[in-house]
Amino acid sequence: MNLLFIVNPTAGSGKNSAINSIELIKDFCVSKDLNYKIEKTRYKGHATLLARQAVTSQAKYDAVISVGGDGTLLEVANGLMGSELLLGILPAGTGNDFARSIGIPSNVKEALSSLSKSKSRLIDVGKLGNLFFVNVASIGFDAEIIRDIFKFRRFIPGKASYYIAALVKFFTFKFKDIAINMDGQKMDSKILLVAIANGTHYGGGMKVNPNGNLGDGYLDVIVVSSLPRYKIPLLMHKFIKGTYQDLPYVSTYRCKDVSIYSQDALVINADGDIFGTTPAKFTVKPLALNIIAN
Repeated sequence: MNLLFIVNPTAGSGKNSAINSIELIKDFCVSKDLNYKIEKTRYKGHATLLARQAVTSQAKYDAVISVGGDGTLLEVANGLMGSELLLGILPAGTGNDFARSIGIPSNVKEALSSLSKSKSRLIDVGKLGNLFFVNVASIGFDAEIIRDIFKFRRFIPGKASYYIAALVKFFTFKFKDIAINMDGQKMDSKILLVAIANGTHYGGGMKVNPNGNLGDGYLDVIVVSSLPRYKIPLLMHKFIKGTYQDLPYVSTYRCKDVSIYSQDALVINADGDIFGTTPAKFTVKPLALNIIAN
C-alpha cells in the first residue's frame, strides 16, 4: 500500500498535534511495511493542491491521509473530489468533529492502527458554490464565533480562544432575519443559527445532527429560532448531547438543496472555516467521496 500523508504542522496542540504525529506515522508505516510520503502544508489551500497532485502523481497512491483538523480535511477532500483515491483521516486538530462522525479514534496512534483495519465507504458531500464540505456548514451564532476565533488566536492559543469568543458573542450577538428555501419550500425566520449538516458533530463535539446519515443523499437542516438570551447556556447541554428535539425553538428538515437570503451579509462557516457571506446556496452531491471509516 502506498500512502500520502498531508500534515498541517500548525494543527492541534500537545502530544496529539499534527506535528507531533509525524514520528508516529513513520513508525507505523515502517512496522506495517508500507510505502509512504509525508508532505507538510505551508499556506492556506496548500493541502488542496497537494491532494490534486496526488491524484495524477506517478507514485500511484492508494490513499491520501489528512493529518490535522476539520479545516485540513476540508482542503484535502476538495483536492480529491472527482477522483477514486481513498481519503483517510488522522484527527490531529482542535475539533476533529468529522472523525467522530465516522468512528475514528481521537488518539492519533489508535487512529493509525484503525487505518489498516477499517473499510472504505462512499459518502455524500455538501456543496457551497465551488467549495465542497464533508461535515457541517452554518450561519449565525456559531459562524460568528468561528470568525472571531481567528482574532483571539493571535493572543490566546488552543481551545481557550473558542471559549473566549463564545463568551463575547453570547453578550453581543444579534438575532438574524433570514429567508430560507428548502427544495422549493420557503420560510422566513429570526434565527440564532442554521446548521446545514452532512455529518453528526460540530463545534468540538456537539451532536448537532444525531440522526445524520452520510449516505442518504440529503442534507439535514437544523434551524434554531431566536429565544430568550438567558436560555442559551441553560439549553447548551441538549445541543451537546443531541437531545434538543423537544425544544420549541428548534426545527429540523431534510432536503437536497437549501438557499439562505438575508438583508445583511451573514458569514458562512463550512467545516470550521469561514467561506464568504450570504446569500448562499447549499446542495448535496451523493456518494461522491471515498473515505476510510469504521
